[in-house]
Amino acid sequence: MERRRFLAIVMTVLMVISMIPSMVFAAAPSGELGGKLKIKGLAAVGVSLSADYSKITPEGVTDEDFTFSWSRQTDDKQLTQVGTEKTYTITQDDLGYKLVLDLTPVDGSVLTGTLTAKTLEVVSTEEEAKAVAEQTPEEEEGALLEETTDETNYENADETENVQASGTPDANEEQASENQNVENAQQDETQDTQAQPEEAQVAYDEENTQDTSSEETYNETDNTEETDDSQMKIYTEDQLQIDENGNVQTDESDKGSEEPYEATATVDGSEDQICDFGTIGSDTEDLEAQFVKITNTGSETLNFLAISPEHFMAEDIEEPLEPGDSINVWVQPRKGLDAGDYDDMVTYQTEEGTEVSFEAKVSVEGTGDATDDEQDPLDKVTMDDAIDTASDLKSNGASEEGDSDQTDNVETPSTKDDAVVNPDEEPGADNNADATLEAQSLDANTGSLSFSDIEENYTTANETLSVTITNTGDSTVTLKVPQSEYFDIMAEDGSEAVSGVQIAKGESVMFMVHPKAGLVKGNYSDTLIFSSEEDSEVAAQVTAEVSVKEAQQEQITEVQTDPATINYDSLKEGYDTPESTTVTLTNTGNTTVSLIQPTAENFNIGDLTASVLDPGDTASFTVTPVTGLTVGSYVDSIQIMRNNDNGEQEVLTTVNAAITVSEVEKVYKLSVNPTALDFGNTKAGYNEAPKAQKVTVTNEGNTNVTLYAPSASNFKIGKLSAAELAPGESCTFKIRPKDGLEAGSYTETITIDNEQNISAKVNVSFIVKAVRKAKIADPADNKITGISSDGYTTQSKITFTAVGAGMDNESPGKGDVRYVPYNWKVINTNSWSSAPYTAAFGITKAGTYTLTVVFDQQKYNGSEWENTGEQDTKQVNFNITQAQTVTATPTPQPNGATTKSAVKTGDNTPIAPFVLILAVAVGCIAGVVIYKKKNK
Repeated sequence: MERRRFLAIVMTVLMVISMIPSMVFAAAPSGELGGKLKIKGLAAVGVSLSADYSKITPEGVTDEDFTFSWSRQTDDKQLTQVGTEKTYTITQDDLGYKLVLDLTPVDGSVLTGTLTAKTLEVVSTEEEAKAVAEQTPEEEEGALLEETTDETNYENADETENVQASGTPDANEEQASENQNVENAQQDETQDTQAQPEEAQVAYDEENTQDTSSEETYNETDNTEETDDSQMKIYTEDQLQIDENGNVQTDESDKGSEEPYEATATVDGSEDQICDFGTIGSDTEDLEAQFVKITNTGSETLNFLAISPEHFMAEDIEEPLEPGDSINVWVQPRKGLDAGDYDDMVTYQTEEGTEVSFEAKVSVEGTGDATDDEQDPLDKVTMDDAIDTASDLKSNGASEEGDSDQTDNVETPSTKDDAVVNPDEEPGADNNADATLEAQSLDANTGSLSFSDIEENYTTANETLSVTITNTGDSTVTLKVPQSEYFDIMAEDGSEAVSGVQIAKGESVMFMVHPKAGLVKGNYSDTLIFSSEEDSEVAAQVTAEVSVKEAQQEQITEVQTDPATINYDSLKEGYDTPESTTVTLTNTGNTTVSLIQPTAENFNIGDLTASVLDPGDTASFTVTPVTGLTVGSYVDSIQIMRNNDNGEQEVLTTVNAAITVSEVEKVYKLSVNPTALDFGNTKAGYNEAPKAQKVTVTNEGNTNVTLYAPSASNFKIGKLSAAELAPGESCTFKIRPKDGLEAGSYTETITIDNEQNISAKVNVSFIVKAVRKAKIADPADNKITGISSDGYTTQSKITFTAVGAGMDNESPGKGDVRYVPYNWKVINTNSWSSAPYTAAFGITKAGTYTLTVVFDQQKYNGSEWENTGEQDTKQVNFNITQAQTVTATPTPQPNGATTKSAVKTGDNTPIAPFVLILAVAVGCIAGVVIYKKKNK
């Protein structure tokens, strides 16, 4: 009994082991599709869209696992297919519509279900698409929940990414629940759909199964010449792998994925990654900021949203952050914080849904000047709050006065809804009360500004007076600065005074006032009203007065020259007339001037354009050096004179003019064009030499040059067209190779000799080629190598090489002949397009086979090989014997050609050992049965 129980246990274990491959070795993605499909790309004309599987289950799916259907969705939910490729480029016809992507597993896949995604409405440009995507999360949320009940079961997600995974009813119910949660929590992003996992079921074709059975029981007496093509699969060499048991395997590869949207934050100089500002006073000014490095650690670009922490100020990241890039942002506590400890988690968010956070801490000590209960609510308005309020108003379309870049010009909200409220007030306090309705009062430190008399024609005022406006009321006042026709009102720092400055209770602002420039003779008075923007009746008035008197002018006679100095310092002896210089005279005095025509010794002076100049008028004349001056320096003082009231000549100003004439340096220079001549090549025994070519020699110096006739050994040179060349002149001569030169290469440098020994050369070359006999390859040298005479088995990898005669001719000449392998055949015909002419294949049915290779005859035409149309064929026979272990072999195809076959599970484990174990188990069972019968 003990023995029988032991045998039963052994057989059970062996049978379980034999079933392991079908349960644990399947590696290909399988099962129900789930998760969130995304569409990469903005919904704009010209953008290319593609599928993103980063959120899809099971992991590892790729484009190769699906068939694609891109459709255009109209307003009535009708779909029109526009593409079936892996990517789709948005066209002008898609403008105004949404695009839908449907993914269906390819035929024979072990994946089940479908995936669907939808873009936002297509717009014209990427900028518009980005703007729509930023507004979409809140605007589309209601539509998202509504469309989940639609027959199409599509979802609208952020930007251009939408998801629908076809799954079980439970998954749909779960998605509806998640959508409800999204609505309740007011989230911006759609929750991912997760389908219930199911075990993948692999369906096998019954017909294929029957065919396999017939293959295993084929008639061994069949003629091997009539080999069934279904018994052989031919792979390319790079597809074949030989495992440790000697069996032929094909390659598989896995693909990984990485998270596309990720970011990290690193606090500068902090090991615990905390921006700790320590302890500060509530009135601390100019607190030093700390810096945090934000790094994009994902594989996609991040677009950050604006940020506004409660107790800290942080720099916005306005530009997109590319993968791997970093940016430093500043962080500092807000001004005006009440006494207490503040510990905030500062979080940056992106349009893609990514968040990156860091901690910021500060302790604020009170100054003891006032308690929270005594402090007016408006006193707690900090500059940061004013900036935030202005930003909010700007984003809502509100207009602002003054320079928006200056925080001093931000206006305090004047409506009940925008009033600044003290956060420390009790809930029962009247928080809706308008702070601007509290008692306001303004006062000026003076009632009048009396300026000293000034003379007309002044350019700037010589006196500036100040006025100080003080808030004597009970609340903050937003000051409106007056505008005056006769006076300029400036801030204390000298810049233009603008409205919108807030004056807290008891505080003052100083303004500077002076008369405007250009006031004519007369008395000027203006009342300057500094008022409250909240209540125009609250104001402080100041009267400004000034008198402009007639100016007592002094008689000024003055003329200015431009230029005051003229210098010709680069003239050479024998120079041509240089360009004239124009001198402009301006009457800068206050009396009329009568000018006298100027003169000079070494210059020609042009006529004055005007001889009488009123104040401010101008006149001009030209100055040109006289020609013929010899080497030396020449200086003239050109006097500008007038006739005064006494009739005498008076010098008003002078123009200093100078000339430098230098000796001409002799320059010898020749140029040759062209500098090199190539007469090409010809065959030995040529009857006619190449045509002569012309050479031009030019004198580029400034002195005459005398040339001598050039000569050469292997080239014939013509006569010079001129031997004496003046500056700028040219001459020519011709060159050609001599007749009857033997085979060889001829190069010479021909020198154009001259009396002045100036270098002038031309390089010439000519090649004479020896007559060459064509190389004709013998077709008998065509051969097939690599086929073993010992034969192969049905699990062997057979590799061979076709060698064409003349293929080793690396320097072909015109008329050479060679043979190039064209195609080969065992059962199917396979072609080569280029070297190497090697192939590998395997045959899974025993028999005798013939490998045939066809060689094309080619002839070299002088520049390339051409097929002549003639061919040569070589054959070699080989034997295939049945291997001892029979395994299922894929249907062979030539050169790795693809064919439709049974579903692959990714299990490449040899099944033979398990079949052997199963056979042993069956034998044991039979032995036990026989043993029991004999005992009976």
